[in-house]
Formats: sequence, structure tokens, C-alpha cells
Amino acid sequence: MPDTISDIFIKGIVRTLKRGSRVRRRLPEGGLLHIDRPLPFLVLYRHPAGQPDHATADFVKAEAAYIIAREEQTPELRQLVQAIAKAMADEFGAFMVLELFAAPDISAADSPTFRVLGPEQALPATIRTLKTELASIKISGLPVTVATASNQALLEGSNSLMSEEELKQHSTLMLGLELKPIYRQANSGQVYPMLQRTLRGHVSSAIKKAVFDFVRVQTTHQPKHFQALGRQAVVPAVWRIDKQLTSISDQFRFLLLVTPVNADEAWEEFRQKKFKQAPNFHYRLMPMDADLLKRKLYNIPIEKVEDPTLAFLFRDKRHELDKTLTMLADRNTPDFLYSSLQLFGGVDEQLLKVAEGILAAIPEPMREQDVPLIPVDEFATLAEQEIAFLKGQYPALDSGVDIRKDIVGLIVSKGRLNIGTDAKIPRHRARALIQHEVGTHILTYFNGKAQPLQQLYVGVPGYEELQEGLAVLSEYLVGGLDQDRLRILAARVVAVHHLTKGCSFTDNFCRLKEEYNFDEETAFNVTMRVHRGGGLTKDAVYLRGLVHLLQYLKEGHELEPLLIGKIRQEYIPIVQELIYRQVLRPVPIRPRYLTDPAAQPKLQKLKAGISVFNLLEN
Repeated sequence: MPDTISDIFIKGIVRTLKRGSRVRRRLPEGGLLHIDRPLPFLVLYRHPAGQPDHATADFVKAEAAYIIAREEQTPELRQLVQAIAKAMADEFGAFMVLELFAAPDISAADSPTFRVLGPEQALPATIRTLKTELASIKISGLPVTVATASNQALLEGSNSLMSEEELKQHSTLMLGLELKPIYRQANSGQVYPMLQRTLRGHVSSAIKKAVFDFVRVQTTHQPKHFQALGRQAVVPAVWRIDKQLTSISDQFRFLLLVTPVNADEAWEEFRQKKFKQAPNFHYRLMPMDADLLKRKLYNIPIEKVEDPTLAFLFRDKRHELDKTLTMLADRNTPDFLYSSLQLFGGVDEQLLKVAEGILAAIPEPMREQDVPLIPVDEFATLAEQEIAFLKGQYPALDSGVDIRKDIVGLIVSKGRLNIGTDAKIPRHRARALIQHEVGTHILTYFNGKAQPLQQLYVGVPGYEELQEGLAVLSEYLVGGLDQDRLRILAARVVAVHHLTKGCSFTDNFCRLKEEYNFDEETAFNVTMRVHRGGGLTKDAVYLRGLVHLLQYLKEGHELEPLLIGKIRQEYIPIVQELIYRQVLRPVPIRPRYLTDPAAQPKLQKLKAGISVFNLLEN
């Protein structure tokens, strides 16, 4: 049952905060009090009398300390806010209250998108920060304007929560933020959910930056970053939804399901027919019903997640899983390619130029055909040794190596390395491939597993590009990225490009063999990878990820934060925010090359800025 805002209730809230604990309590009439931890600010929303406005109330739920109540409860609410303000001002030296409300008239063309209400004289820098941040919001097709006005209306009358004298007494700043409710229809009140969600994220960021300015100057609380003012405590619904999404991901192994199980037989068939007829590929039986999984996927109530950052992460994952399940349902049909383009992208003009440039710079294989191979058993032993090195840093790492007949080459799945019994692994490439598979794919899987959010080991949408870019870069750092390897990465890009232009299996094979001088078996393997399932564009991400990663390092960014899990480059701000908020933990496992003195000169070269073509010189 909801609590009443009694003296006993208020004293209990204050006692809890003084102990340094979190407070989350229901208020009458559907209200809510949420204070993540003792903080020197509070964001407030009051539903207008008789007119509940849940769309506007949702804006405050993004904050670490908020109250949602009803205007009719103002007398009791006044005592609650004053008690919290006094207790937190005693602890931090000052306190800030920001009340958010919707403008009454949405139709007035000249009314501002936002109105900031603050003290009339000597406007503090906090107000300027809030105004500047709100003015910088860009929403497609909607002009954003910001005005300022006096906060006197907040301090007078029956609806005021604190008088000017009480504000001074408790060293409290009272601000108001009026939103023009452009996120709902003027007549019906129907909400535009996408616009509301986008605007909510922008407003939350602006509020945090304004609060950051206030607490840094006026209080003893010294957060490292404005994101550190976000929510740290995570409600149970978040962990439940994270687990549900992971459960769906765990019900299938996408790469294994789109990898032919008869590659050797298909190669023999293709060769016997003089490369004139595309081979027939066979695949593993589908272990699940894609439609039933989609039903489960969209029954997950992501809309219940108050935190906009985590809600975005979960929505993004749901969209990716939806597309992945569609691909599996369309396996071996023309529609498979269209879903692949949505999920993995295609080849843009710039990437194609890089790939063709590599193939022009290295027109012929650089090594003889009789390259010494390492026996599969010996390679597996080396891989097990590298896994033991990682386990020494993180004892919970539970990985291993499986040698399987139904695997072509090397595949990491669910944190384990799978090696095909007939895998042909050049001895001089063994160390590089171990860093690729174990030092990147297995490492990031278990770094992700060490985090509370399971999405970091399952893989956020689009993680493959950064993941493969890191894996190829690790080959360079240990001295195993040779020119033949770059030729193959470039060939994959070219093959994907021609696939998307309607090129057949046989034409793609012949192009690689005749125009780019690949031997028959290599040309077949590249073509098979690209045409499998009906057309898989994933193989373009290796070179694309490497190009983007080199640019990222050239811009002065560090490599280690990218190893926190299976993330994509655009997720770095999200990961950093969650680290500031202490939702995520430090990275427990580091790859060997980050501590290897021999790799340091190469790392420095990367930070100085080099292109893919510079990698050819090493």
C-alpha cells in the first residue's frame, strides 16, 4: 500500500538518508519518492489538480533523486521537501530543488520550448548552464527556444514548497523548468513516444550538467563527471529484463547456424564441376522457433525501465535480436541478404577503395604454397596456455578448446574456442590467431561476464565491427598480421560489395581467383563465407572495424576501455556513463600485448596515427 506523507514517514526518510542509504517509497495517488543515495539535489514533479500528466512525470524518472506527487498533496509535500533539503544541506553545505512542469498552452506559436525559472537578480552560473544545454538540444524538424523568468511564482502562494526565507535558511536554490509539451497532441493529449523518449534523454543530460555546476561550486560533494550524478542503484526490473534478453540470445548460436557443415564436400563438388555451378551447402537444424522467440522478445516490458540509458541499451538489443531471428527464419532465401544488410551493413565507397587499394598494393600472395602448418592439437595446446594466462587474472574465467569435425577453421562461441579438425593454420600465424581468438574474443566475453549487465558478454547490437577490428589489431601488435592476411580481409570486402550488387557465387569466386590471384581453395573459402545462408555481409566488418579503430586511436582515445565487453564504438559514452555511475565495474582482464614491452612501440605508432597501408610495412 502507498505510504501517507505523515511526520513518521518524513522522519523515516530523513533517518534513512542520514545513514547513507537509498530511499524508494510509494506516495499516495500513484506518487513515488526515489532517492538513489544522499545527494545535494532533488527533481520534483506535481500532477496538476484533477489532471494527471504521466507523460511529463516520466521526465523526472531519469534522475537519481526525484519525487512525483499530486498538487493536492502540497501541504504534506512541503514538509517532506523541506526536511530533505535541510538534512542534505546539513551534509553537503547546500541543496538544489528543480521543479519540472508542463506549460499550459501548447498551441501558442511564440511560446518557448523551455522556460527556466530562477532568482531574478544575480542569476547563478547554474541557470546559465541549464539554459545553454537546453538551447543546444537538436530535434529534427523542431526549433528549440529557451527563455528565462523569475522563480517568484514558485516561492509564493498556496502551491509554494519553500519561501525565500526558508531557501536562505537551508542554503537551497529553487529552480523551475517549464516544458512546452510538444511530445503530445494538443487536443487529444496522445503522446508521441519516440519524441518524448528523445526529448527526455536530452533534458536529463541538461539537468545533470546544471546540477553538476551547482554541486561543484556550492557544495562539498565533488563528483568526477556530470554523469556521476546519475542513478547508481538499479531497480529489480532492470536485472530481470537483462536476464530475459540474455535468455533469448542464449537459445541459439547465430554463426554456427549460418555456417555450412559440409564445407569440405561442397568444395570437392564445386571443383569437380569445374567451378561452373554453385555448390549445395547444408546447415545445422534450427534449434528453436523464431516466431515463438519473437513473441517472448516483445513480451519483455522494457517500457518499465525508468533509466533512459539502460532503456536505450535494452531497446537496441531487442531490435537486433528481432533482425537476427528474422535472418535465421530467412536462411537460404534471398531475404536473408536484406536482413544481413540491416544488421551488419554493406560496403561504402570509401571502404571499397581501401580494400581495392590493398589488393592493388599486394597483387600476388607473398608466401609460397607450402607454408608450414601447425598441427591442430599443438595449436589447441597453445590456445589452452593463453586461456590459463587470462584465468590467472580472473579465476572465474571458465573457457576451453573444442576440436570438432563440424567446424571450418576457428570460431569462438559462448566463450569457448572451436577448432575444425581439418583447420589449416600456418605456424607463423599461430600466435596472432591466438590473440585474435583468445586474447580478444574470449577475453571480451569474460570481461563482459564480469559485469552486472549481461548484455556486455552477449554482445550489444553491432559489436562485431569493433570486436573484429580489435582482433585484427591484436594480430598486428604481436607481429603476426602479414600481407596475405590483409589481402584476405580486403577480398572479403570486395566479395561482399559484389554480393550486394547481385553477383553470383561462381562469379565472385572467379573474380577472386582470376582478377586478384587467390588460389582456388582460398577463393572458395572467402566466397563461401560471404554467400553462406543466402548472403552474409558480416565479413566486411573486419576491415571496416580496423579502419575505424585506427582513426579512433589517432584521435587520442585509449584501447583498454574497448575491452570491457562486446560493445561497439558508439557505446563508449554509454559505458563511460555507467562506469561513472558505478553500475559497471573496472575491466578485470587485460590482453598479453598491453603488458608486453615488445608491443609498446607499435602501440605508440597507432596513437600517433597510421593508416591500414602503414600496417603493411611491419
